[in-house]
Amino acid sequence: MNNMKKKRDISVGRRTCCLIVGGLSVLTMVAGMIGCTNGGGSAAVPAEARVAGFGGVLSAGDEIKVSFRGAPEMDTRQKIPANGRVSLPTVGDVLAAGQTIAGLQSYLTALYQPHLQDANVQVSLENAAAGVYVSGEVLRPGRIPLDRPMTALEAVMETGGFTRMANPKQVVLVRNQNGRSMRYVLNMNDALTAAQSSPFYVRPFDVIYVKQSVW
Repeated sequence: MNNMKKKRDISVGRRTCCLIVGGLSVLTMVAGMIGCTNGGGSAAVPAEARVAGFGGVLSAGDEIKVSFRGAPEMDTRQKIPANGRVSLPTVGDVLAAGQTIAGLQSYLTALYQPHLQDANVQVSLENAAAGVYVSGEVLRPGRIPLDRPMTALEAVMETGGFTRMANPKQVVLVRNQNGRSMRYVLNMNDALTAAQSSPFYVRPFDVIYVKQSVW
């Protein structure tokens, strides 16, 4: 009887051991699969992130100011509507969306040449519709207007910089790209301490999250 009981215990022990090992193998495999996805790991930094892609191109929702040096009474401040066109004195509707500030300024100066003795026109961006969102361990989390080429580090500095609990080596940037959510982990400590580092330029509607230090 004792021998039979010992054999049953050994058999049960072997089955339990197999179940544990098998379970660990499954968990390891699942963890590996998660790590291979954008949700669990970090995508390789794309080459275009090193280039300042935003060059002041106007879009619907941007608020611009058009100033006439020779006729200040014609000055106007408008938000670009969905059709991308703004209504200006004398010349009527003009397409603003899709143009750079400098390009629109040159175009308007030429357009007003026949109408004004001093046709010099100045265009300025008063409020940008595009922006990036910064949260986590920064002093003033929130939306940062993207009115100029801006790096991820500059966006963090616009919020007042890192808190004392921040981990600059673990800054997550999430970007919607071609219908997919891409996740990049940035080490901003390099930019703060190294003699040279590569910039990471943000794009409209990027989300930046500064992780908390674990120490």
